[in-house]
Amino acid sequence: MADGRTLAEALRVLTDGADLGAFRRANPGLRVRLVAQREEFDGSLQHALLLKEPDGSTVSLSWSPDLGLPWPLRGVHRAAEHLLLRVNGVETPVARAVACLDFVWDERGVADRLVTDCLVREALEEEPEPISDAELQRAMDAFRRARGLLTGAGTRAWMERNHISHAELEELVAVEASVARLRSRVAAGRVEDWFAAHGRDLDAVRLARVVLAPANPRSPESPRSPGLGSSGLGSPGLGNPDDFLADVERAFAAGLAVPGEVFVTARRPELAGEIGEEAAEVVLSAAPGTLAGPFPTALGDLTVKVLAVEPAVLDDAVRDLVERRIFAEWIERRRRAAKIEWFWGTAERTGGTRENQPER
Repeated sequence: MADGRTLAEALRVLTDGADLGAFRRANPGLRVRLVAQREEFDGSLQHALLLKEPDGSTVSLSWSPDLGLPWPLRGVHRAAEHLLLRVNGVETPVARAVACLDFVWDERGVADRLVTDCLVREALEEEPEPISDAELQRAMDAFRRARGLLTGAGTRAWMERNHISHAELEELVAVEASVARLRSRVAAGRVEDWFAAHGRDLDAVRLARVVLAPANPRSPESPRSPGLGSSGLGSPGLGNPDDFLADVERAFAAGLAVPGEVFVTARRPELAGEIGEEAAEVVLSAAPGTLAGPFPTALGDLTVKVLAVEPAVLDDAVRDLVERRIFAEWIERRRRAAKIEWFWGTAERTGGTRENQPER
């Protein structure tokens, strides 16, 4: 940009409405992003063009028309902007909402997803993924099926309950479809290599399972009691696999089993996250019909009966999983390099990078 020609072309994009796509194609070495900001003070829309060079440096170019909002008033916030919700006159500021999600309800993932959403929208602004009407309709049909919205009345009731207009619903679905196309673009040409290196992570095992609650010393019969049947379910001997389901029924009827799914399909990372890498390897290496456990978990002792082990093959379902893993790794790399600022709470919570702020 030393000769000024690139800056002059960029200025024409801002002032004359020159083709942004053509500007990107003419400057493949730059990451180009057009940012729009609605000013809270007067509702006006301001634009800036960010030009990021390969060395990481960024040029920010902005332009203001005559009689536009004066620069000192840019970014001025009204007090009400900090409110997220009002119910029967009771107001919830953004700071309170995030604190509830993170600390009261233990939903740390929500804050992470908000950051991910920003990173995805940034990528889509730099390289948009246009969605045709036919693609939008297919995405809308899939969105409704996934939520059981199989009738027009059901869909309208869901929209009213969530206070979403039809235009807002279409926007949400279009973003979801664009993200799917972005995910495919990021993973293009990398699926086979990733699977060759990490395919074992997607091995699956079909299980019958039961978690026995910790023993209650005041109870005449504990989860480790032989009263559960001849197999002694949960005992170090593991018992007879043929009696497993009958023992699970008796344990649940006696109030000794933790409520939950009995028949599940788990992939290696999910299983390892619950019982550890070594125990997961034991289960995935077992022959069908084997009883394995008990394995200590947060809820109690887990015992499983292995019904089938399925080594991953690169079919359509696994290919989709691989694309999602590649996309998640790509997001994490962008996250580590991102400047993340939380505009709530104390100043210490708005560090310049993820590494120097509290773990969210």
